[in-house]
Amino acid sequence: MRPRPPVIGYEAFFTHYEPCVRRYLFARGARNEVLEDAAQATMEEALRSWERLQHHPKPQAWLFTVAAQRHAKFYAEHWRLGEPTDPADFDWLWHDDPAISCDERLDLLRRLRELPSQQREALVLRCLFDLPYEQVADVMGIRPSSARGHVSRALTRLAQLYAEEEGGCT
Repeated sequence: MRPRPPVIGYEAFFTHYEPCVRRYLFARGARNEVLEDAAQATMEEALRSWERLQHHPKPQAWLFTVAAQRHAKFYAEHWRLGEPTDPADFDWLWHDDPAISCDERLDLLRRLRELPSQQREALVLRCLFDLPYEQVADVMGIRPSSARGHVSRALTRLAQLYAEEEGGCT
């Protein structure tokens, strides 16, 4: 889990967490204006709630909860958008891990989208953002044991997808 930056102001908070919010929204399936609108609305809500948020014990979980709500709202408003944007256009979302090739990222994103939405969200929160199961549960509004189950089933299914595409047995 990334260490929480010292609370020295909203600007430092924004710089640290805004890229995480964008990656989270992208992993949830947000595209184009929906991603931009939801990320902006989330960070605006963080600014409006700054007095409370700067002392919040789980600021990343709070942000992801708000981002999920904003994503649902803006997705409903933008449901008539055209084809989804090519994930390669969002390469900047992964700038902090140069070891992962574009092809590997696209393969992973494609496979993640084949998972049921709750499994995908739990896996992204736990494995990509290193949130503990308790925070995954907080964000998703479920029990920690359910979060563990979703992650476990998602990992099993991902392994099956990789094995099937490699020509192996599951």
